Amino acid sequence: MDPILEAKSLGKVFPRSGGQVEVLRDCHFSLSQGESVAITGPSGSGKSTLLNILGGLDEPTAGQVLLKGTPLDFGDHAALTRWRSRGVGFIFQFHFLLPDFTALENLLMPVRGHRRISDQDKQRAMEFLEITGLADRADHLPGELSGGEQQRVAVARAFMNRPGIVLADEPFGNLDREIGARLGDMLFGMGRQERTSLVIVTHDPELAARTDRHLQLTNMALATAEGIGKGAS
Repeated sequence: MDPILEAKSLGKVFPRSGGQVEVLRDCHFSLSQGESVAITGPSGSGKSTLLNILGGLDEPTAGQVLLKGTPLDFGDHAALTRWRSRGVGFIFQFHFLLPDFTALENLLMPVRGHRRISDQDKQRAMEFLEITGLADRADHLPGELSGGEQQRVAVARAFMNRPGIVLADEPFGNLDREIGARLGDMLFGMGRQERTSLVIVTHDPELAARTDRHLQLTNMALATAEGIGKGAS
């Protein structure tokens, strides 16, 4: 099966006063439809940078990101906006819910970004709130929700526009282990239901073990976690 997302020979250098810092070098990655992949590695190894490049939030210094074989043009801001709003969903360690909008309204924000909200959109958002056990909290503001409830809304929001891929950066790192495990059940369950591919950056070995494939970012490139140094994946 052809990959839906690829990274070829990615490099990333950040300028620093008096020099520069290289975080990625000749990094390769591929993702198949419906596949889940965990990326682990030491703090500061470039995991979040890689995820941001895959999602079009950051531009590589070298290499390409390909969507179903077509290179993503980082100079085309309209194309990047379409990719970020429709092709990919994001989950971050912090929920980033808009504080003045209800749980239901926050779920509908990805739709509002590019078209008028329909009755079907509202129905889909309410179905997600039911799946996450928050149907009775639809009209609550984020400040009226617990940390775990806020992150449940954030997970559901990532799937709202039916993206082919969801990118998660330490999605449960701010929560205790028990709540994180329950949210992991929800994330993988929604991924299966929506037939969405998942890429998860995590320090949690239990979460990484639940994915189809586990890669480790080390020495600025990716390798299988079970065989570092046997070749990039």
